[in-house]
Formats: sequence, C-alpha cells, structure tokens
Amino acid sequence: MTRRRRPRGAVRGGNPAGTPRPRLGGRSARVRASVLEAALRLLAEKGLDAFAIAEVAARAGVHETSIYRRWATKDALAWDALMHHAESGIPVPDRGSLRSDLVALLERFVAAMASPQGRALLALAASQDPPVVAARRAFWQRRFESLRPMFERAVARHEFPRQADPMEFLEALIAPLYLRALVTAESLEEWPRNAMIDRMLSVYAVRRKRS
Repeated sequence: MTRRRRPRGAVRGGNPAGTPRPRLGGRSARVRASVLEAALRLLAEKGLDAFAIAEVAARAGVHETSIYRRWATKDALAWDALMHHAESGIPVPDRGSLRSDLVALLERFVAAMASPQGRALLALAASQDPPVVAARRAFWQRRFESLRPMFERAVARHEFPRQADPMEFLEALIAPLYLRALVTAESLEEWPRNAMIDRMLSVYAVRRKRS
C-alpha cells in the first residue's frame, strides 16, 4: 500500500507552513480594553462632568475616531467602562445562608456606590441617551440573572419560598439605596440595611408558611 505523501510545506494539523494562526483577542479587543481602562481611570479622577473622549483617547493611545466607531457618545463610553468595572467588582456571594449572602451583597453595593466610579454611575442613572438606556437595562438583567443561583441555593436550604420571584425581592431590597443616593441624598452608610434584610426575609417566610 502506497502512503500518500504530505504536500511540501504542510505541517501536522492542516495548517500550511507560513500561514499565520488566528490570534485570540486581536487588535480590536486590545483597543477596547485600553479605552475602557483609560475611561475608568479618568472617571475616578475627574468625575463625569470633566469626562472627555479626547482625553480618554490620549490616555489610551488611540485616535478619537477609534472610540466614536464603538461608542456614539461620551455617556455611552462612560457607562460601558463603569459596567465593565461593576461586573467584575461585585462577585456573587456564597456565605452559607441567604441572610449572610444578602448582607455581603449590600455591603459591596454600598461600598461600590460610595466610590468615585459609583458616583459617576449614579450621575448616569437618569441619562436618557438611548445607548445608555439600552446598556443599563441589559446590565441589570445580567446582574439579576447572575444572582439567581444565590436564591436557588436558598430554596434548597428551605430559606426562600420556591414559588417566589427572587428578582422582585432584589428590586424591593435594593431600591431604598437608590432612593437615598438619587432623591433624598441621605447617607448610604447610615441606612439600616441589615434590619431591612431581616424584614424582607420575615415577609417572605410568612408567605412561605401560608402557601
């Protein structure tokens, strides 16, 4: 039996010699990462009022047009940078009980909202810029979904009613933080968040017993 010879220049795996292999990420991903990092630093240093795409471009080492091709407005860029930071900065807690998880979650929320990035985020909370509105809605949908396993564990431990909607629970729990931050300008640190957690859990426990 005659063995078929491999063509000259061919290598194992089917990649012809001299043909570059595809690189993970690429220039577009590197540009996006550097722009988001520069935008986040600028927001932390100067806040949203002094935030400018020209300065972000200079810090990231890219042309302004490279930014405008990806983000239509400075608010859209600022929101994307803040969401990129928030999604990695507030991990889903797993402390062994729903109450402990909620305490840890609210502590991280309060700390994040008090940071320079958090203050910039609050400044964008009322923006009606269409890209920001769409990104804000998508972020909260992802964020709530990422917290769902916390409630699934609680259901398995009989700490949370199976038929209850954890998203409604979280909305009711988190809303007072934004009321204080955006409407009444009261201290977030002084908000009795642990007592609020206990009240919410007691209401849902009663609902479970009645069902």
